[in-house]
Amino acid sequence: MEVPRWCLNATHQFIEVPKVDSSMKKWIAYCWLVALTLISAPVMAQETEYQFGVRWSVNGLASSIDMQDIMLSFSGVPGHQNTMLPASQYIRNGRNEIQFYAWPVPSDQPFDKQHELRLSMEYWEPGQNPNTEAKTAFEVVIQPGLEGFKPEVVNVDDQAPLRVVASAIHWDEDYFRLEVPFNNRQPMPTWCWEEGDVLRDSDATRDSLAREYRRLYTLFEEQDNDALMDASKTMIEELAHASGESEAYVRQRASFTMFFDNPNLFQLDPFPEEPMTLNLGADNRVAWLTREGVAAPIRFGHAGSDEQVSNVRLYFIQRDGQWEICR
Repeated sequence: MEVPRWCLNATHQFIEVPKVDSSMKKWIAYCWLVALTLISAPVMAQETEYQFGVRWSVNGLASSIDMQDIMLSFSGVPGHQNTMLPASQYIRNGRNEIQFYAWPVPSDQPFDKQHELRLSMEYWEPGQNPNTEAKTAFEVVIQPGLEGFKPEVVNVDDQAPLRVVASAIHWDEDYFRLEVPFNNRQPMPTWCWEEGDVLRDSDATRDSLAREYRRLYTLFEEQDNDALMDASKTMIEELAHASGESEAYVRQRASFTMFFDNPNLFQLDPFPEEPMTLNLGADNRVAWLTREGVAAPIRFGHAGSDEQVSNVRLYFIQRDGQWEICR
């Protein structure tokens, strides 16, 4: 018996087979049923839209965590910490990557044998408490003070929508950076950091962005919280979508009113006059400026404390020639 002229092969592609006559209609109908089943399967595979977080821990090291080369957190002093941050708004469809930096202080000192880095991706259902109900999709552990160490993948959840690419995990000893790629099979929105124009690493880009920082700095000088929140419209909309909270709630959480209403909590640093450093991430679609080290151009100190400083970390995209706060 001949097979139908077309059908789906094992890779879900249409292939040519010998021509058939009208007696093969049942086979053709069968192939259509198989095709529709295969095409629909990935969509039907997951009904729950999970929220995601990234967790990391170090013992006695300084550390920084990035996703898609966008910095989420930085601690330049040694610490013993176990931290989790929401990360849904940094995760795209398909392949993603976390960059986890950890180093001794001073950085020219070797790692001790007991030093350990742990990095995991967590997921939970909307409405659940991520602190108590989150599940671990995967966890990666390294001990860079041990000779011949290799990253180890532990606690793998085969049911999780996030899947680590174990073969591509890499420890860069020159930059103290653990690179952990993973695939996401849950459909996600297209985030603003995916949509910005591709930016050039140039003085012109840096100077243009510096002018936007200066404009926002003026709003901080005027303590105009409403204008700052309006400038953060894209960020607020996307954080609300990622967290399942209302935009009004996110706007309130992002507000600077608490600082503006308390002079002891808000002493604005002068805006830097010297040229700053341009940083690019997310395939050169996200930009931000730093002054010395990783300090932000806009930051404020706290009265009575020489050490307590709050950096206003803003991440920008450019669309239609305009800078836009994305994160």
